[in-house]
Amino acid sequence: MGKVSSRENEILEVLKERHRLDMAEIVQLFGISDSTARRLCVGLEKKGRIIRGFGGIHQVPDSPAVKTEYQYDVVAEENAAEKSLIGAYASTLVEDDDIIFISGGTTVAQFSRQLAERIRAGLISGVLITTNSLINAEALAPFTKVLLIGGEYRPHRRDVAGFISEKMVASAHFNKCFLGIDAIDVNAGLMVFDVETGNLDELVSAHSDKKFILADSQKFKRKSFITYSSITPNHVIITDGKVDPGIVRQGTEKDIKILVV
Repeated sequence: MGKVSSRENEILEVLKERHRLDMAEIVQLFGISDSTARRLCVGLEKKGRIIRGFGGIHQVPDSPAVKTEYQYDVVAEENAAEKSLIGAYASTLVEDDDIIFISGGTTVAQFSRQLAERIRAGLISGVLITTNSLINAEALAPFTKVLLIGGEYRPHRRDVAGFISEKMVASAHFNKCFLGIDAIDVNAGLMVFDVETGNLDELVSAHSDKKFILADSQKFKRKSFITYSSITPNHVIITDGKVDPGIVRQGTEKDIKILVV
């Protein structure tokens, strides 16, 4: 076995345990240069062994039971009442003159509608919103200033993502972001079904002072193969009362903030 193949296998073994690796972790773990790490990852991607994303690599799923697809119209019907409660509570966290980012997603869409009502009623003002979701933009634009970022339109998510979206976010700063999520695990972290969504959400988080994750309780029962971020003390997860109390206790033990509404 050649040196390159041996190193690739070592990376895959670590990735099997962690599911995601940052480029900086690869450099540190294996004592190699940035350029060598990039070459190894490009090689693994060409062989179909990994998925490269923003700042790191992800494990390729090996189980057909892992959910990898998202359809907005289907997901919107799931747990609608719980999503409305989460959205209503999260909307009270927005204050006058906030500069916020709102991601795509059905729970976040409920948040956008509730926030629009609060602004329309004069409860808050001066809010500047950036979003990649057409649903959010349509709900909020009649009542406050909305910046809709560019990118590749994704009909199944009703939003945009990709290189152009990331370039626009990279030059911005938000004091709060409100992000949807496809799946969540207090041990593995924040999960999405596609790399583009994970890349954008990870970048938005890095450019936000406060990070709110809106996740109905069913998201704790799902799995995905793309974990774009661990859950840090800077994250606040807002979920509904149907969440398993054991998950909340486990999160508390790990210093993870989970607010149940």
